[in-house]
Amino acid sequence: MGATFRDRLGSLFMLVFIAVLWVQRDYTTPFGGIFPDRIMILMAAFIVVTLILSFTPYRVMKEEEEKESEGKRWLDMAVVIAIMFSWVLLLRYVGFALTSVAGFTSIAWYISGERKNWRTIVKALAVALVITFLIVYIFGHLLQVPIPPGEIFG
Repeated sequence: MGATFRDRLGSLFMLVFIAVLWVQRDYTTPFGGIFPDRIMILMAAFIVVTLILSFTPYRVMKEEEEKESEGKRWLDMAVVIAIMFSWVLLLRYVGFALTSVAGFTSIAWYISGERKNWRTIVKALAVALVITFLIVYIFGHLLQVPIPPGEIFG
């Protein structure tokens, strides 16, 4: 299965998923569906653009590049899954903020490809801190969603 076929198949699956979400939406408040509707419309638009670009010569991934790194991609995917699995296991004990910073940093550092450069770790940590702060601020403070503090700090 080539990269182009996977792009097209993934795009079709995402469009079906968005259509299912669109049909099942239920407005419990007058303005409750505005944000999700806009996100679904934006996602559908990007997916349609991706689907159209897969039929043009401007697609991002070329078929030839895929064969060289087939084994390495499986290893990279296994490492990222292991990081995410440990992230989920430690979430209850360590808390959302610390596990998120560690998880985002680890994944960004690993997939960067420059694993021996200390500046990559610093950049990954900075991005992880910003992303974690935004998630905690938006969900914890603005939307009042309880974020797990962890047993160590809770």
